[in-house]
Amino acid sequence: PRADKDPVAHKKVSSLTINFGPQHPAAHGVLRLVMELSGETVKKCDPHVGLLHRGTEKLIEYKTYLQALPYFDRLDYVSMMCNEQAYSLAVEK
Repeated sequence: PRADKDPVAHKKVSSLTINFGPQHPAAHGVLRLVMELSGETVKKCDPHVGLLHRGTEKLIEYKTYLQALPYFDRLDYVSMMCNEQAYSLAVEK
């Protein structure tokens, strides 16, 4: 087909929507960003956090303290100690 007859050939894209993560190496699996780009400029960004959540609360309902503690390492493997500490402080209260 000729370029002047092809409607797709003359369309200009004003923005592009892409997914960044959770599989991107910089996202570490815990973050997904839906970004609207105009060229190389980010016009809008919609973050989705907590993608590694696997129903941890339900899994540990019938576990002892020592059995439950390792589950919190897997909630966010970038900051494992923070999750363990939050759980430990909550149990102590």
